[in-house]
Amino acid sequence: MSDTSLDNMANKVFEIPEAEFEKLVGALELRRLRPSQQAASIAMLTQIRPRLRLIRPERKFTPMRLFCRPFEDLLYNPNTPRKALGRIPRGALKPIWAEAEGLLGDAGLAPVLEALKGLDPSDDEAVDAAGRPFWAATHAALKGLSDASAKEKGGRARLQEKLGGPEVLASLDDIVTALAIAAPLTEMRRLLPPPPIDDINNASLQVVVAGLTRTAAINRDGLPILVLSLMARLQSPAMLPSLIERLIEQGAGDLIKSMGGQVGEAVASQQEDRIIDIRADAEMKKDDPVTVARALGNELKTLQREAAAADGGGRGVARQIERVKVELGRLARETIVSGAAPKTVAAIEALDAPPDNATSNRDRFRAIEEQIISLRLCRQYAGDVGLEGEIATAMKQIGAKLDERSNDLLQRLAANDATVSTVDLFCTVRLVELTEGSEKADKLREKGMAALQDQ
Repeated sequence: MSDTSLDNMANKVFEIPEAEFEKLVGALELRRLRPSQQAASIAMLTQIRPRLRLIRPERKFTPMRLFCRPFEDLLYNPNTPRKALGRIPRGALKPIWAEAEGLLGDAGLAPVLEALKGLDPSDDEAVDAAGRPFWAATHAALKGLSDASAKEKGGRARLQEKLGGPEVLASLDDIVTALAIAAPLTEMRRLLPPPPIDDINNASLQVVVAGLTRTAAINRDGLPILVLSLMARLQSPAMLPSLIERLIEQGAGDLIKSMGGQVGEAVASQQEDRIIDIRADAEMKKDDPVTVARALGNELKTLQREAAAADGGGRGVARQIERVKVELGRLARETIVSGAAPKTVAAIEALDAPPDNATSNRDRFRAIEEQIISLRLCRQYAGDVGLEGEIATAMKQIGAKLDERSNDLLQRLAANDATVSTVDLFCTVRLVELTEGSEKADKLREKGMAALQDQ
């Protein structure tokens, strides 16, 4: 979205009916959770903030909100019951906080309630100072709960049932780890630029290295949590591979390697969870196959680069990545490849039909061009998702129909048929070039121009 569009939104924000405005805010908040849409949604939320302040005052810090601060970048609203590795479903917070609150009791909560009085939520350093003793206390309480359950026969199963399911129990483990490294984690977040981070300069890189080093000294199990928290703040997940390479160059290679495949496993798990969003986006843009094909290719490249940067992760991660590839391939097949050949062949046949009021011949050519371009884009990653044969067959069928049209067009041009023109010739040349290459397209163009000159 351009700066002009954002300014126009800011100028008109008070004209939107309240009910519609609340729907808009809800939609933007959901989009902010998606890495690919985070930057745009934050830009729009920033522009409508003047009205947001009127209907939703700045929230004051509560013990629960402070409790979540170290791991808030990992929070998300899942589209499936499963928990993505390296993420914490928001629905898991309430039962876990209830346990922490009960274990601390009034006496344990009294210091933090006193510290929060008059605390300025915008003063990150003061908030983190107030949080450090509180995070230590909640970590001790929840770790004690988790450790005690592990020592008892059937204890983990009982704790899982009490919390409300395996996703909440797994979230408890992640939260306990995040609280253990709360100090280096929150310091790193405070010293880095606000999200979405579009560049990690040398100063920021040193902040990350220091965060990794301090985390390793406290609890090496926290290293993946710190890296995944950082990843959630990046403008694009595709930034992670080059960032990890730079961290290795800065001497953090041993720390990165000590994580094994945990980051790669989390990346694959989160991508599995994101498939639902990708499918919904593809459904919304099904009339724009080029955009869908390009988006699927970008998702696949990001997955492969992140997994490579995270140093694989063994067979389990490889299987997860293959599942994601299969799903991306299925989505490409459903939205682009399946039915593309007969649809495009029918559209080529319809080029000589009288144009209706809705579409001109130029629009028809453009629609065919987009369908072929989307197949070409899919062909670039067809080998990774098992679509080579289907795409090759589709392109062959489209090429055969274009051969028929080319021969017919040349005959009609030679006969000085008034119903065809140079526009038909050059549009057909373009389609042949996309389908069968420039050499064949050049031959058609030369033959067509010769036929026109002979008239």
